[in-house]
Amino acid sequence: MRKLIILIFLLSCFNSFSQKPILSDTVYVQELRNRINDLYNFDFDDCDSVYESMSKTYPNHPFPDLYYSLVLYWKYFPITTASYHEPEFLSKLNRSIGKAEKYFEEKETDESVFFNLMGRMLIMQYYADNQASSNVISQLKPSYKMLVKGFDLQDSFNDFKFSSGVYNYYREFYPKTHPIYKPIAYFFPKGNAKKGIKLLENNSKHGTFLHKESLSFLVYISMYFEQDYKKTLKYSRNLSKDNPNNLLYQSYYIQTLLLQKKYNKAENLIPQLTNQKHTNDFFIALSHVYLGLIAEKKEKNFREAKNHYLKSLQLLTNYGEFANTYNSIAYFGLSRIYSNSDIKKSNSYRKKANKLIIFPNINFD
Repeated sequence: MRKLIILIFLLSCFNSFSQKPILSDTVYVQELRNRINDLYNFDFDDCDSVYESMSKTYPNHPFPDLYYSLVLYWKYFPITTASYHEPEFLSKLNRSIGKAEKYFEEKETDESVFFNLMGRMLIMQYYADNQASSNVISQLKPSYKMLVKGFDLQDSFNDFKFSSGVYNYYREFYPKTHPIYKPIAYFFPKGNAKKGIKLLENNSKHGTFLHKESLSFLVYISMYFEQDYKKTLKYSRNLSKDNPNNLLYQSYYIQTLLLQKKYNKAENLIPQLTNQKHTNDFFIALSHVYLGLIAEKKEKNFREAKNHYLKSLQLLTNYGEFANTYNSIAYFGLSRIYSNSDIKKSNSYRKKANKLIIFPNINFD
């Protein structure tokens, strides 16, 4: 019955699309919000059947493919260049972008800008996470075109504050940690980091579809860029509380607790990464990284810590560039363990850690 009701709703939603914009219909928007919230909480029941029905009935609308790309993104997180589901993920996302572009060309509205921009931001995030800088750069010009239009639409649809907030913050800070983008950044207007944070905070409280993305970016920014772990703890606690089945959000919370040396609390939460339905080697590897830190820092059990770090490195082998941050944490841990017994090995591990690290403050030294 629940499946049927959802399907009927979504079909009627897109039937209304040709008559009036979805984003202006508060009833439809709330139902869509609930459906997307399910994805963020790793509830993927009926996603395939709903997508298939939508795409058959409304093959030219950008939302079905964008929706299903989000399903794939979370269900098989993390999707890397070596992932089995990467071709399907990119295919759905590119199909959505193509349909959104055509929709925008036919009629420029808040809605056509929104779907176009969201698809492009998601694909840029994928490429950036996998260190595919050339692919990111190729998306900058068309994405910026939509982004600029979104600047003027923040008052009509609050989720444009997400894209504006991300631009304002990352335009200022991202080239500092990713020097390859510095030459390109000069061709775009300067950002305003404080303004960016305010926009993301606003959307995390008042956003329609992207409130959780805004909060997730605030976690990332406060942890990796600002090094304000008090704020990170607040953001990550709220994110994990609202999405208890989301393994990535749980890992953010655990990592923040460890950065604040709250070892007991972190240790109690680590099993959540390994005993859920959608647990995979990536999150099992993260659990070993975190258990290694607890064994090393809290218990001073260096043998156990070493075993956890080595196990995490073994499991993360298949995740390529996406796993660099966590690999570097494990290598730093091994370097510390060997610092009093084998200087040569300690230095070798530290060299590997420094080669992979993106944010120098996340080393747990």
